Amino acid sequence: MKDKILNWFATGRVGQSSKAMAFCIAGLDGPKSHPYDPDDLNRCLLFLDAVPEARKHMDKLRELSPTWAKLVERWAEIEASFLDEVGLDWCKARSAPKTYDLMKAIGC
Repeated sequence: MKDKILNWFATGRVGQSSKAMAFCIAGLDGPKSHPYDPDDLNRCLLFLDAVPEARKHMDKLRELSPTWAKLVERWAEIEASFLDEVGLDWCKARSAPKTYDLMKAIGC
């Protein structure tokens, strides 16, 4: 998995929240940023697409912050909302107001 994470760092779209995911899941100290908006969320989903086995370690993210704990608790709902509304990497639309409202309601 660490090789896939390194490859994603080298070739993927990396933001602070997706970097926090990668570091934490790899067991390394790093940023603690959570996704603040749908664009940040998209980068997190792209990370999970590039490193699918990281999904098995999502619970580790709860340790990063109370906000991450809330996000992990409702990750499936948030991800489904985003993918339904705009698709992975914005393939269906360019705006995700429903997902953004859900993220704000959760505390992002």
